[in-house]
Amino acid sequence: MRDHALMGVTTAARTAVQLGTLLILARTLGPTDFGFISIVITWSTIVALVTDYGFGMRALRDIGAERERAGAIMSASLAAKTLLVLPACVLLLPVILFVLDLSMAERVASVLFLLGTLASSYGDLALTVFRSIGQFQRETRIVVVTALIHFVLIGLAIVLRNDVVAIGLAFLVSRLIYAAGALRALAKIVHLAGIVRNSWQVLAERFKSSTSFAVDSGATNIFAQLDVILVNHLAGREAAGIYFAGSRLLQGAVPFSVLLASVHIPRFAYRLHNQSRELVRYGARILGEYVAMGLIFALAFYFIGPLFTDYFLGASYAELNTLWLAFACFTFARFVAAGLGVQLMAMGTGFLRTFGIIFSGVITVACYWIFIPGHGIQAAPWVSTLGMAVLTLIYGYAVQNIYRRQRNA
Repeated sequence: MRDHALMGVTTAARTAVQLGTLLILARTLGPTDFGFISIVITWSTIVALVTDYGFGMRALRDIGAERERAGAIMSASLAAKTLLVLPACVLLLPVILFVLDLSMAERVASVLFLLGTLASSYGDLALTVFRSIGQFQRETRIVVVTALIHFVLIGLAIVLRNDVVAIGLAFLVSRLIYAAGALRALAKIVHLAGIVRNSWQVLAERFKSSTSFAVDSGATNIFAQLDVILVNHLAGREAAGIYFAGSRLLQGAVPFSVLLASVHIPRFAYRLHNQSRELVRYGARILGEYVAMGLIFALAFYFIGPLFTDYFLGASYAELNTLWLAFACFTFARFVAAGLGVQLMAMGTGFLRTFGIIFSGVITVACYWIFIPGHGIQAAPWVSTLGMAVLTLIYGYAVQNIYRRQRNA
């Protein structure tokens, strides 16, 4: 329970500050300018996910099973990530600065948000080791302090300038502080001097071993980002801003799903590695915790969402009130799917997860194209719920078959 509590504090601090700053931006910038911010953050997040290449989840599983190799695993993961980040920056920065149809202020802000998101992803990867070895208090301390710094810097940017460039600069500085703090803490417990001396063979093995996790994590999170991109493309920037304000509030529940995964994946992997007889019971416990948390969040969004729209965002976001029931259903379905997906990930069955994610994602994207032009943003969360229900059925079937084979073995 202590691990759960510490991860809860970490997640709450991270989520509250990130959500708080974004929602304050929604209030102060208005739907159109906030729509621009939403698209920039969404694309930057996708780039960060691609460069993560599943290294974090793979490291979480590997270190959980073999804690004595934590230093070697983390140094190889950070080096491999850098091999993806550098070419991504070389390719994308000129495109943003000279190709895209944006104003100069929007170009600069886009670069700042992209670099800040990439810096933040380094911090997230570095903190993986603390969850894997059970030192949750160190991660909690770093996240709480840097989250407060993030909130202060964004708040100052809003008060002093309230434009996209100032906000982007504050975002970059705060994320660099977060990444530096995480890497500094990591260097105190594992030897990282070998990052630049990893052999190509070691890096190739890290890429190979992380590929299934990369496809899994990438497909899961990239499909989760596509709703904002498609709403912007099919309904316009203002509609994207309204939709993003609600969907971003929903994203506040996602870190709590990651919290449970961070606690359970190493423990499940350990039981699986040692062929524990309690594996099925532990899997049922994982699913039960996800179902309970999903129900809590779903009810919260349904009842509190309209109050949030009316009393915080204001009249310009009134259309958001038509979406809260669908958002609640989507949240519950997402947690149920995650409770099954975590077990598949800990079992190393990347193909089954990947198939489910891609199949349900294709259905979701196709339905976005069919229904959003005629029904507007009201269709988007219901389509997302349909896709998540399909994913849950696939995951449930896969988990049931795996446990049945283990019992018969």
